[in-house]
Amino acid sequence: MQAPTGSVSSWLNPQAWTDLILTRFRSVPFYLVALLLHLLFILLFGTYEVTRTQSGMVSVFVAPSAQKANDSVPPPPPPEQRKEQNLATTKQPTTSATAARPITVATPLPSPTAVSIVTPTVAAPVTSGDLSKSLIKNLANVKVSSLYQNRFGSERGNAMGKFGGTRQGEGAVLRALDWLKANQNPDGSWGGHYRSSMTGLALLTFLAHGERQDSQHYGETVQKGVQWLMEVGKKNRNKLATEHVEYQHAIATYALAEDYALTQISDLLTVLEGAVQLIVSNQAPNGSWDYGYNKVGREDPKRPGGDTSIVGWNVQALKAAKMAGVKVAGIDACLQKALEFLRGVYDDKKHQFGYAVRGGGSPALVGVGVLCMQFINAGDSKEAKGGQRTLSTYKCEWEKGGEGSSYGWYYMTQALFQAGGSYWTAWNRMFREEIIRYQKADGSWPVPGPAGGPPATGWRQVTDPKDQPVYHTTLLCMMLEVYYRFLPTFK
Repeated sequence: MQAPTGSVSSWLNPQAWTDLILTRFRSVPFYLVALLLHLLFILLFGTYEVTRTQSGMVSVFVAPSAQKANDSVPPPPPPEQRKEQNLATTKQPTTSATAARPITVATPLPSPTAVSIVTPTVAAPVTSGDLSKSLIKNLANVKVSSLYQNRFGSERGNAMGKFGGTRQGEGAVLRALDWLKANQNPDGSWGGHYRSSMTGLALLTFLAHGERQDSQHYGETVQKGVQWLMEVGKKNRNKLATEHVEYQHAIATYALAEDYALTQISDLLTVLEGAVQLIVSNQAPNGSWDYGYNKVGREDPKRPGGDTSIVGWNVQALKAAKMAGVKVAGIDACLQKALEFLRGVYDDKKHQFGYAVRGGGSPALVGVGVLCMQFINAGDSKEAKGGQRTLSTYKCEWEKGGEGSSYGWYYMTQALFQAGGSYWTAWNRMFREEIIRYQKADGSWPVPGPAGGPPATGWRQVTDPKDQPVYHTTLLCMMLEVYYRFLPTFK
C-alpha cells in the first residue's frame, strides 16, 4: 500500500487515512464483502469443540443441539464385576398411600461402614411365557405397600445403614443371587426333589432384594421361576405342589403373593387366588395345618394334628396375600385361628412354643411362634414378648450348627428384627459376621456344622443334592436381606 503523499502532518492526519480506506473499500467486489461477513459470523457464533484422540488433537465443529446427544452413558458393569454403588436416581415403585405402617425413614447412611447398594435399572420386559402381555406395563409405576418400600432404590441403603447392615453383607447377598441365577433349572425351577418349595424360596430371596420381572440383572430369572410355579398351579387346579403340600404349597404361594404385591400383574391371580383359597379351606379345626392338608386330625392326644412348623409357612403365605390385596374370603379369620393355636402351644413357664401341644419345642419353633404372632398383629402379646426374651439367649454359632440351623436362624433373625431394641442389636452383631464367614466362594452356603459337614446318618431335613444348597443358600441369604425386606413393626 502506498502512503499518502504530502507533508508529514498530512501523513499523520486521521481523516486522510479514513478517506483512503473508504476509497479502497468501494473498489472491492461485493461478493468478497459478503464472504468476509459470513466468515465473521461463523467465527462469532459457531461452536468449536476439541476432541482428544490417541494420535493428537482433532478439531471439529459440532452443532450446539448435538453436543448433549453425543455424551454417551457408560453401560452398567456385568454381574461379576459389580461394585457397590448408589443409584439413587433409579425410579422406584410408588408407595401406596393406603398401605399399613407408612415409613418416614429418609436419612443418609450414617457411617463409613454403611452400604451403598446396587439398584438394577429397569430393563425391557421379558417377552416369553404366558405372562408376557402383562409385563408390558411399566412396573416402576406400580403402587407398592410401604411394608416393602425399603427393598428399592436408595431406601435399601438407608435401611441398611439404620438397622445394622454392612457392605460385606450386601456383597454376600449379591454373590448368592448370582449363584441362584446360575443354578436355576432350564425349566425355570430350582432344586431337585422338592422343586416347588425350592423355587418359592429362591423367588422370595430375589424379591427380598427388590428384584422383579423388570430387573436388569435378574428379571428373566424371576420371570422364569414365576412362570414355572404358575404352570404347576394350572396343571394341578391351583395346587402348587403334589407332595408335602403343607410346606411346598405354602412356600410357593408365599412367593407368588409377594410377586403380585410388587408387580400387580393381574394374570397371577388366575392361580394365586385358588392357591390362597386352598390354604384357607384346609386349616384344621384347632387352627393349625397338618401334613397333606389333612383337616381331620389324629387320635393321638400328643399329636392331634398340625404343628407350629407347618403353621409358620402357611401364616407367612396368608399374610403376604393379605398385604398384596388378594380377595379371598376367610383370610383374617384363618389368621386368628392360627393365633389361637399358637397361644395354645405356648408354655408360660419356659416361654417357648411347643411343636403340637404345650411343652417341649425347640429354639427354631420359638422363632416361628414369635414371627407368626408379629405377622398377626400380636407382637405385643405376652407370648410374643416371652418368646423374644427366650430368643435373646440363643447363639448363632456355625461350628455348633446342624441340618436344621439355617431354618431356625432364619426365623430368629426375622423375629428379633421385628422386635428391635437391644435384642436385635446383639443378635445382628453375632449372626451377620458368622454367616458371611462361611459363605462358599461360588456364593452358596453349605450345611451349617463342623468342618466336613453333618454326619451321614441321622435325621436330615433336605437330602436331595440339588435341593440342599438352594435350601441353605436362600434361608441364609434372606437373613442378610432382613434390613430392608420388611418394614419393622416397631416403626
